[in-house]
Amino acid sequence: MSLRYSARAQPFLDAIDAAVFGSAAVRDWLIKGTRHAAAYHGAASLHAEQRAERGQPRQPFFCNCWCGRDSRCTCRLAGSRALETDALFIVANAAGRRLAIYIEFKHPGERFSPGQAEGYPLRAACWASGTYRPRSVPPQDDWLCVVFAGDAAVSSPESAAFDRRIGHGEAASAIAGYRS
Repeated sequence: MSLRYSARAQPFLDAIDAAVFGSAAVRDWLIKGTRHAAAYHGAASLHAEQRAERGQPRQPFFCNCWCGRDSRCTCRLAGSRALETDALFIVANAAGRRLAIYIEFKHPGERFSPGQAEGYPLRAACWASGTYRPRSVPPQDDWLCVVFAGDAAVSSPESAAFDRRIGHGEAASAIAGYRS
């Protein structure tokens, strides 16, 4: 039995990680149209550092980053059980600033749980500020929240909390091995 994060989502996340780790053009596409696009154009992937920091988790090192279930984690909405980021990628620009790209993956028709979408920017801002960042997550200066979802869902009000909304069709066109 595989120790991977999610048998249904993992093939998509694996395609995303291979593209992000291996291609500056894909990293630029991932942040296209966001407030960080210019500052992080051509950014380098820090996956080797991220892998070393995370150690040997049961899932790939970039997947399933948890806020924590205890009272130390103030990076969540009251009453929400949404504490996890599907994938996290850290990149650095030429000046050495670090951008954390928080990824949520949704299959077509899959809905957000209560507080899940709204919790992403809250958690990202909290971790970037250092208020509470898991020890297994490298430091970051800036953050960006991205959702991969069904093509119709990217324009839904539920997705509005994300800085970048990418439909599966667009992702399949930009990322080798991503099937929509």
